Amino acid sequence: MKNTSDKGDMLKVRMDAVTLSMMDTARAYLKLDKSKFIRESVREKAESVIAEHQKTRFSAEDWTAFFGALDAPEAPTPRMTKAAAKFRDIQG
Repeated sequence: MKNTSDKGDMLKVRMDAVTLSMMDTARAYLKLDKSKFIRESVREKAESVIAEHQKTRFSAEDWTAFFGALDAPEAPTPRMTKAAAKFRDIQG
C-alpha cells in the first residue's frame, strides 16, 4: 500500500479522561509525542484487523480434502503429462 500522507490530513478525536491519561502514560514510556503515538497505535490496530480478515479459513472438510489429496494424489491427466513434458523441454 502506498503511503500518500498529506500534512493537511487531520483527525480530531474526543477522549475520556481515563483513556487520555492511559495514552499519556503509555506514550511517555515510549517517548513519543501524541501524534506519533496515535498514528502508530492506529496503524498497528489497522494492520491487525486487516490481517485477521484476510486469513483464509478452512472447514474440517476442507482440511480433510486437502491432506487427502496430498496423501493420495490423483493420476495426472494426459493434458498434465503433456504440459510437464513441454516444461521439461523448455528447461532443457
